[in-house]
Amino acid sequence: MGTWVTPEEMERKRKRNKTLLYILLPIAAIIISATMTILANSF
Repeated sequence: MGTWVTPEEMERKRKRNKTLLYILLPIAAIIISATMTILANSF
């Protein structure tokens, strides 16, 4: 594997991952709370 990642690329990847995390966490929280609400209402 001759793909050497420069520190700039590493930093860019890390920033993108952090952005994805900030987008995905609220969505996951909404989905979880919606699922809990549906389950609570069905019992």
